[in-house]
Amino acid sequence: MKRMVRAWMAALASAALLWAMPATAQMQGVSDNEIVLGTLLDLSGPINFWGLPIKNGMEMAVDDLNAGGGINGRRVRLVIEDMAYDPKKAVLAAQKLLNQDRIFAMVGQMGTVTAAATMPLVLKAGLPHVFPVTPAELFFEPHHKLKFAFFTPYYDDIRTGVKYMVQTHGKQRVGVMYQDDEFGANIVKGVRDQLDAMKLPLVSQTSYKRGATDFSSQIAKLKSDGVDLVVLGTVVRETIGAMAAARQLGWNVDFLTSQAAYAPEVPALGKAAVEGLFGAGMTPIPDAATSGAEVAAWMKRYQQRFDKPANVQAVIGYIVIQTAAIGLKNAGRNLTPETFAAGIEQIRDHRNIFGTAPMSFSAESHLGSRQVFMARVQNGKWVRSTDFMHY
Repeated sequence: MKRMVRAWMAALASAALLWAMPATAQMQGVSDNEIVLGTLLDLSGPINFWGLPIKNGMEMAVDDLNAGGGINGRRVRLVIEDMAYDPKKAVLAAQKLLNQDRIFAMVGQMGTVTAAATMPLVLKAGLPHVFPVTPAELFFEPHHKLKFAFFTPYYDDIRTGVKYMVQTHGKQRVGVMYQDDEFGANIVKGVRDQLDAMKLPLVSQTSYKRGATDFSSQIAKLKSDGVDLVVLGTVVRETIGAMAAARQLGWNVDFLTSQAAYAPEVPALGKAAVEGLFGAGMTPIPDAATSGAEVAAWMKRYQQRFDKPANVQAVIGYIVIQTAAIGLKNAGRNLTPETFAAGIEQIRDHRNIFGTAPMSFSAESHLGSRQVFMARVQNGKWVRSTDFMHY
């Protein structure tokens, strides 16, 4: 009898030991020496001028992490899939990452519509969905323990910009031209709410369909309504097209855009037509001559590796991985989705070498920042005008 009791006690002790073993022994995407992360980027579609440099920045960040010993004794492996900015392709690529590559977390995937299509798959699998490259609010609201957002929302961005233009440049008759979709709706709401707070009317409002190339009728309406500031709910090509249409009419009104058009391609392609454009940014466009020694050295390494100059898109890819790595490190050796989430929530006032807005998270807030700075296109490039601020 005593032998049976001892046998049962030994069996129970063994079972207890198994239960007490680190969860990482069975955790998808985590082994004794590796963490597998996944992402979806546009490498062949309409915004691959964002996706390709983001990919480069991410790969450079992973290599730097691994060269420094990895994270808590594990190397990082990043699996990148091309979704061509197509939600259907994104879903198929996400399923591959989840089921074949067995990733631990989705980090830094691109695009509002594509990330919106795939985030439910990631969360349903019980895995973290971290720092998608989009300022849309749905990536941190409603609150979920495993989803985290990095970028200041368009709503906050444009409210801050409108307030700045009214208070600093004396604008009183504001109009808005916006893309007729969720992105544009966020811009319009931000404009309306800020004008309401300042007891000013929205003088004119006009929209365009995604893919439009002719903005002459929208610009003619805004001019006819007598606005002194045009707020643009546009991305790169549409920003240039709208301002070019205004200049063709001889109309030198001021324009304000969101982060969506704070990119070096706007002055590079728009040239004289976009001179004077105001915009908001969260991470300054890198400039080796003015950004400091650390950034200049990073840009030199990037140029040597990829044989092309670093841009803000490359910086974004780098800092998204870099910030996720802080959360992974904070999680410790026992890495699970829950400990990773807790590790991100420990990040407070993080500042990187590139001058991004300070990043902070908590158990209550899974959005890194709501701050932006103002910039203006001058002599063919974006020039920062202010410190970080919020409406």
